[in-house]
Amino acid sequence: MLAFRNKQSGFTIVELLIVIVVIGILAAITIVAYNGVQTRARDTQIKDTVAKVAKAIQIWAINHDQLPAGSGYGTTTPVSNGVCTSTSTGGFAGKGAYACTLDDMLQSDNLIPASLLSSLPANKMFSSWIHTLMFYQCGSGSRTFALYYYLENPSAEDLATINTPVSGCPHTVCRDSYGMRGVKILNF
Repeated sequence: MLAFRNKQSGFTIVELLIVIVVIGILAAITIVAYNGVQTRARDTQIKDTVAKVAKAIQIWAINHDQLPAGSGYGTTTPVSNGVCTSTSTGGFAGKGAYACTLDDMLQSDNLIPASLLSSLPANKMFSSWIHTLMFYQCGSGSRTFALYYYLENPSAEDLATINTPVSGCPHTVCRDSYGMRGVKILNF
């Protein structure tokens, strides 16, 4: 006579724990990789916008036959015929603080869309402003300008450009006080 064994089928607790640990490790790796992808995507968006804004500034200078400095940006005076009539420095998307910024001038000439700068990731290193971009003339009367930008995870190349002194450019304060981590130099 054959004896029937009561054999239970299923997983042991050890097997279940191993599967749970493996799933946990894979989930942790995926989350870390996803966060890195998001950071790189935001930095790429900022760099792409910097290229667009730099081109728009150069077109604006050609259209108005003048350099952006002296025409005004970051001021309380509104745009008139595509130009701010009072001068200040650094202004981008300074709504609430300024009535006329460089982006206002570029928008009034239809060189950038109104939503371009407001869609950028906020500068997490300098919370009292929302500035992701800053624009400065490198010395009085200079034809060289610096377009500074914030990055969450700058590359060594980005950091090298902002750490390299450009005569008359306020790179130290932009880097150390305002959290800018990259710069594009414009020569007119």
